[in-house]
Amino acid sequence: MNTSNVVNAAMSEELLMLCAKFAPIKEYSDGYTIHNRGELKLGLSIIYCGQVKIGNYGLDGKYPHMTTLSKAGTFGEFTLFNNLPRTHHAMAVGATKVIQMSANHFNQCSKGPPELSAFLLSSMSLKLHIALERLDDIQRLPTYIRLAKVLLQHTDKQGQVVLRQKDLAEQLGITVRCCHKSIKKLTSLSLIETSYGAIHINNITDFTLWLEEKMSLGQL
Repeated sequence: MNTSNVVNAAMSEELLMLCAKFAPIKEYSDGYTIHNRGELKLGLSIIYCGQVKIGNYGLDGKYPHMTTLSKAGTFGEFTLFNNLPRTHHAMAVGATKVIQMSANHFNQCSKGPPELSAFLLSSMSLKLHIALERLDDIQRLPTYIRLAKVLLQHTDKQGQVVLRQKDLAEQLGITVRCCHKSIKKLTSLSLIETSYGAIHINNITDFTLWLEEKMSLGQL
């Protein structure tokens, strides 16, 4: 399963416009903190335009970023339904507008067509699925196999992955040095080649078959 689409699952344009009728749209400048980890800032956040970077600052001050959400992406669902604090720091990337939907706004919006509730149920199920799969990867798979999964998720049809080692390390939650060792491992197996600012998968079909073979429980 290609999990890149799961992470970036977004609502339809029609549903986005519907939500905008029921809740305020707030504007954020580039680099503005929308909320911090631990804040009891309740409500569903829906990106109207722009992008939002999700991650957390470590004790060393570094910012391993988990994902970047784009237009119609959502975050904060569990705060809406369970009154829980935010688990991650959210920061605007470029000029960004976000629909901030409170519980009252949600109740009003969901009285109409059932699309919003159905979308959120599907979205949260997908996010839970990928979270559980990533946890299993961390527990079972060596780092170079986890890296291979990330490369396959981000490759284009020509096998090109335009991501820096720093970006890959952040996604995997490892050091750049550890990421570099894993890249060298995949290179030594003749599965990939590296160039400045990019990685090329030599043969996507062979790469996919090799990865499935290495994952003892199989690909979901």
